[in-house]
Amino acid sequence: MKKILLFQLFFLGISGAIFAQATGFGIKAGPGLGFQRWNGGSKRDLLSIYHVDAFLDSESASGNIIYGQLGFHTRGSSSRIGPFEDVNGIYYPARRLKTVFSNVVLEIGAKKLIQTKRFETFYALGVRGEFTSKSKFEFYDELQDWVRKFNYGISIRMGAEWKWNKLTKYGIDLNIAPDISKQIYVPAGIRYYNPITKTTSPGYEQSVRNIAIELSFYIRFLQIIEYDE
Repeated sequence: MKKILLFQLFFLGISGAIFAQATGFGIKAGPGLGFQRWNGGSKRDLLSIYHVDAFLDSESASGNIIYGQLGFHTRGSSSRIGPFEDVNGIYYPARRLKTVFSNVVLEIGAKKLIQTKRFETFYALGVRGEFTSKSKFEFYDELQDWVRKFNYGISIRMGAEWKWNKLTKYGIDLNIAPDISKQIYVPAGIRYYNPITKTTSPGYEQSVRNIAIELSFYIRFLQIIEYDE
């Protein structure tokens, strides 16, 4: 299934490059919400995240667009720890601890524009590859040793675009980006130390996948291509 999807995107890319009526480039940035699926039973809360990208695209006369983008995205989740007292009688107030990954993200995909009276809407599907340049654990820092640097996933996008002038457009882009690969993977049997209770427990298999919901605001500059008959 993955190979078929990649082949279709590649075919659309070749077709778009041959029959392109306009090429575009621009920048996008915005906030988002990140959360993670932990199979070890840990419940995680949402994390406020952000991103910034530069992109290139090729648009056909029928509104089909092939795009590529490269940028910086944060991923992760948070956990609320309630007040507690450790084995030494030391009291700790409630607090929220974050797990944050700083990822460089490359994405390619296909987008379809739909013309309305005042603006254009679109939907898109892309594939992503991500490299984790930095990770920060405010809890369970020993998981640093089990972070996977390279990950991949898909992006499902929808949004709207307005015309500023003949060669400039601006828009909003909502992206749902689940990872297919695991950001963290710990095999079963690895013992771990709990820094709050200061105890060591038998380890269980732990796999963590990122899911992000991102809202982008972007500006897009066009170059119109005219063909001589």
